[in-house]
Amino acid sequence: GDSVMTVDPKKTDAVLPDDTHPTTSHPHTFTHEDRLALLIDECSKKAPPVLAEYLRKASPIVTPVVGLLMKVIFFVAPLYVWLFQRIYNFLAALPWELLKSAMGLGLCFFGGGYCASIAAAEAFYMTGWATTRAQLQLIYEDVLAMDDAQKRDDARDDDGDGVADVKKISTDEFLQRKIRVAAGAVKDPQRLSAALGGLYVGWLSVQGVLRVKFAKTINLALAISQFVEYYVCRAILPLLSPLLAGEFRAWLPVALKSITKGLFVYFAWKLQEVVSAAQSAMRGGLLFSRGMCTWLNKHGYPSLF
Repeated sequence: GDSVMTVDPKKTDAVLPDDTHPTTSHPHTFTHEDRLALLIDECSKKAPPVLAEYLRKASPIVTPVVGLLMKVIFFVAPLYVWLFQRIYNFLAALPWELLKSAMGLGLCFFGGGYCASIAAAEAFYMTGWATTRAQLQLIYEDVLAMDDAQKRDDARDDDGDGVADVKKISTDEFLQRKIRVAAGAVKDPQRLSAALGGLYVGWLSVQGVLRVKFAKTINLALAISQFVEYYVCRAILPLLSPLLAGEFRAWLPVALKSITKGLFVYFAWKLQEVVSAAQSAMRGGLLFSRGMCTWLNKHGYPSLF
């Protein structure tokens, strides 16, 4: 019969037939889901046994959910960036006097309903807007530099195999590489740190103004409710106590006091809305009139005002 030739794979000089040579395939590329699964697996190896068990059980659920969220973010984020760019370009092209007039007109009609938001905006404008605006411009420049560096890094293919290098490295290497690229893109880290500190100072100033301003409203409501809740309980407890079971009667005074406090907080807030509406109307009317007068005077109508 025909003899069959066998090849010893242990011999280094053995020659394989042409059809038995291992085919070279594309190197494995990592998707976001793969990296997330590997990251959870690495965390489970380093975590305590109890936590590691929960991580392994949650991995099949967390990985697709987070992957879906990342896809949604990557799809929606560019839309928001595009929208904010268009809004910024529109406001930059709009005459500043007309913009102030439009803001003043809005304050005239909506100052009471949005008293907290308007108070926060005014506090931020008075205390930290000038500094924060300059800091935001610096942060925006650094963000653009980091984004450009990340895009160029994502497109790098040093070995020339047609697959980006970032798609072939492990999760740890990927994170370390991205952090190095972002850190290298920022030319002046001290400037970025000062800019972030300026934002924090502006946020603290807004928090302080809002707490001081609206704490007075809450204190007024609580002071009035403490005076009135005794008479409310005295008048309503005899009427409601026979209608409740014995185990619920001890909760009746607590419920009445809480309802009384809630009602007076509501009334005090409505009173604050009326005060804020009057204040916003005066400020908005002044902004509107001054903005319109300035714009008309600049366009050749000085005799009207």
